[in-house]
Amino acid sequence: MLISELVTLVSGIRCDSPYADAEIADVVYDSRKAAGGTLFVAVEGLVSDGHTFIGAAYANGCRAFLVSEGFTEADNYPSAVFIRSRDTRKDLSRVSALFFGEVSAKIPVIGITGTNGKTSTTYMIESILRAAGRRPGVIGTVNYRWGTTVLDAPNTTPESRDIHAIMGRMYREGVDVIIMEVSSHGLSLGRVDDINFTVAAFTNLTRDHLDYHKTFEDYFAAKAHLFTLLSKSAPPASPKSAILNLDDPYGAKLHKSLAGDISSYSLSALESADFAIDPASVSMRLDGISFSINESLGRFDLSMKMTARFSMYNALCAWGCCRALGIDPHVCKRGLESIESVPGRFSTIGSPAGFYVVVDYAHTDDALTKLLSSARELKPARLITVFGCGGDRDRTKRPLMGKSALSLSDYAVVTSDNPRTEDPRAIIDDILAGVEAPADKFSVIVDREAAIAHAISSAQKGDLVVIAGKGHEDYQILGKSKIHFDDREIAAKYMGIKI
Repeated sequence: MLISELVTLVSGIRCDSPYADAEIADVVYDSRKAAGGTLFVAVEGLVSDGHTFIGAAYANGCRAFLVSEGFTEADNYPSAVFIRSRDTRKDLSRVSALFFGEVSAKIPVIGITGTNGKTSTTYMIESILRAAGRRPGVIGTVNYRWGTTVLDAPNTTPESRDIHAIMGRMYREGVDVIIMEVSSHGLSLGRVDDINFTVAAFTNLTRDHLDYHKTFEDYFAAKAHLFTLLSKSAPPASPKSAILNLDDPYGAKLHKSLAGDISSYSLSALESADFAIDPASVSMRLDGISFSINESLGRFDLSMKMTARFSMYNALCAWGCCRALGIDPHVCKRGLESIESVPGRFSTIGSPAGFYVVVDYAHTDDALTKLLSSARELKPARLITVFGCGGDRDRTKRPLMGKSALSLSDYAVVTSDNPRTEDPRAIIDDILAGVEAPADKFSVIVDREAAIAHAISSAQKGDLVVIAGKGHEDYQILGKSKIHFDDREIAAKYMGIKI
């Protein structure tokens, strides 16, 4: 693409350079990836300002730059082209969408937002779409995947340039529908502003990320922005649809405020929700769950290999998203029943000694409460919980997680999660501020492996050990170092089995 083409197509940017017809071979925002033929976009980030890396990009051979209107050092870089922008972060998104082919104008994109349940829902939608003969691509917390390709996921919602690059590659390699987890960070930073969404879904809203959003209402506003984007979208599939959890107060709030094609799901509002589960139909076991979904085309009985009450919410959300794309309900049923598990989400391991271990990603007070409540519904002899809280993250949820774990467990082990640059013991002290329980009901073991070993050695036949917080993650962050650490591997080690 020529620079002159970009300047013509992107409103609000300008270029007065005599070299404006230079061709762009790639768009980058990391100076280490800048080279001859690339356009380096100087994004003013949360930690650093991309304008300070223009010299490094120039030294790497880059000669085209998108900079803020106030940049005054252009004369220091002979033969370079400088495009002026009022908002480089916003224009990174628009330029990237154009450069990588505006894929969301060609194939449907499903966006899932909410505090909990996004990852499981994307796996369920993916399974349904495969059952329907579609070729889905997924951008999410665990990884970015399509066909036989699996890429690591450093961010749930990548930077806008990376989203559009991934979507472009997916499209070239045959993907015909894209499923995205859309985080509040990604929404507030404008990373998805230039995506046309065909379906947008809301799972729930609970306390998280208040270190970033500051207030709960700001957090909700970030999530709600997805539906503003949906209303402005001009997707290839019609009509545009919003899928909302009617049992969540913020989902109900969105339901009242939004216009257009809106569908709701519920485990309690059997008569008023578009997709609902009859509570009388629910049968929950460690090896799976059975229930019936009621919708406009009738009642559909399902038996899933996954368990836990929140799995039913995720299944309803996935069902609603796929029905919005016109997928037959019998195909939805087949897709949900064929999914074996979701990495790190109520992942169950059986012990030869007759107890079970569940590894789950729950890392907020609400997610932990729902996890342990679901575990309680399985009626274990004792419920033993291992958990901690991440460092350099929202501190307000720590005592709430402590209160949740101790109130719902027969015994708990408080330990480290990813302490990052915080003192692990200080994090634990924050957790214990919410604990009102006798000393014999919990232990504090800072080392996570030792904590897991202790919990498993304490377990007896009929017990359920829940290891919460890290789920699919196979690492632990200590200071600024990352070490290999997988809760499932550690649990299996002390259970004396292989997984």
